[in-house]
Amino acid sequence: MDTTGGYVAQIMSVLETNLKSTVLSRRGQDVSAGEFVGAVDRVTDDLRALGVGRGSVVAILVAPNSPEMFYVRYAAHRLGAAVCHLRTTNPGSSARMLSADAQLRMLIDTSASVLHADPENAERARELARRAPDRFVLTGFPGAGITRGAEPPQAAAEHGQPDVWDPQALAIIAFTSGSTGQPKGIRQSGRAWEGTVRATMTAVTEPEPRMLVTTPLSHTVGPMADAVLACGGMVVLLEEAEPDATLRALERHRITRTFVATQHLYQLLDHERIDRTDLSALRLLIYSGSAAAPARIAEAVRVFGFALVQGYGTSEGGRITLLDPGEHQDETLRSTVGRPFPEVEIKVCDPDTGQEKPVGETGEVWMRSPHVMDGYWNDPGLTAQVLRDGWYRTGDLGSLDDRGYLSLLDRLSDVVKTQGVKVYPAVVEREILALAPVAQAAVFGVRDADGAEHLHAALVARPGARLDTEALRAAVAGTLSPQHAPEVVHVLDELPLNATGKPDKQRLRALAPARTR
Repeated sequence: MDTTGGYVAQIMSVLETNLKSTVLSRRGQDVSAGEFVGAVDRVTDDLRALGVGRGSVVAILVAPNSPEMFYVRYAAHRLGAAVCHLRTTNPGSSARMLSADAQLRMLIDTSASVLHADPENAERARELARRAPDRFVLTGFPGAGITRGAEPPQAAAEHGQPDVWDPQALAIIAFTSGSTGQPKGIRQSGRAWEGTVRATMTAVTEPEPRMLVTTPLSHTVGPMADAVLACGGMVVLLEEAEPDATLRALERHRITRTFVATQHLYQLLDHERIDRTDLSALRLLIYSGSAAAPARIAEAVRVFGFALVQGYGTSEGGRITLLDPGEHQDETLRSTVGRPFPEVEIKVCDPDTGQEKPVGETGEVWMRSPHVMDGYWNDPGLTAQVLRDGWYRTGDLGSLDDRGYLSLLDRLSDVVKTQGVKVYPAVVEREILALAPVAQAAVFGVRDADGAEHLHAALVARPGARLDTEALRAAVAGTLSPQHAPEVVHVLDELPLNATGKPDKQRLRALAPARTR
């Protein structure tokens, strides 16, 4: 591993070989390699002038999937500092912005010394600074403090050398939503982030990779985008995973690879443009976030063929398993999430005792790899609960077969006990998604005033279809059991999704009483 600059030094070196090439595209604006290098150098100088170095934390508050997310992270990592993103998409609801209170807690909890904001977020940045005077310095927008005009690309060589890269040092504080919906900090070392970048690079085989990014760069897709830049490719940035814009970008930019959440894959399959979109350049479509329904995978295989890859991973543990394109052609494997990556070990354990379960039995999925987090930020108690002797407890229920394929059942926390029976919502979701009129489904428990749980389902119909909720309940009862049939079915125009593309069940529970049918 490079100890003189790490993954950032490698990417910058590749960019400097052809400063005129286009490496980013967003909002119809292209960014050349020279502009990219110049921007990273300018931010590096700004942060260095503010005293940023080893042990510092730089908070980033910019528009979704802005190029500045690259520039600031690269600059901070050059200087040995860590970054945290004050998410502009709330991971706990469908709101477009985290509250100022939540962002302020994140700033204070991480002891961030610098807040880098763009002009779109300048007003919020100033509000945060007013509420926490003298806690951090603002930069990145006019009037914030240190800002610079454009410099010619050739000026990059005149900038000082970056500090030595320490892969064991804190690099990322990633915030994700917990069961309460409050942002929860995850400590990631440079080792974890860089390891994923370098592992991904080995899978970039196209001579001119072009990647479409539609999910937050602060999370899973970030190292994938880094890997494409390190391989001399181009990254196209969209602010959100809107299906029409995604399909247009795939065709227009001749995209060779992309990453989407499972629910976003369903939206693409159901979009009216899908049959007339030129996907001939696409070599890899990775989907993840939740285990896909076999019936919907079959549809995706017909549309995307050998481009499909299903990944299973977590924010805390990084990548875990992979179902590759060839395995997608095998109907018997579509109910699995594949086998572990080469650097990953997994086992299935009793969630109460920690004892390993035999092949075929269901338990909690435990994993270990170089990508596992160092722990939760300022929460040693929770860290001790999920990290055991190098193993990370995922909180997912699953089983391994004798070939090493992992099947996921559900989240431990999502299991619903209704009428004395434990119901796994994901099992019910997969059954519902096999029914022709259903495009998307989320099954969840709702407690009444007496504390009893009731099974609800939120559904989205396929375009032009009409859902007969009673027939659907009868079909589930007949295939699974009467206890598996949702007591209440909500038919929605669209499912609320969180920032990682999973159905936002917390918000669905809040809406459930008002949306009963």
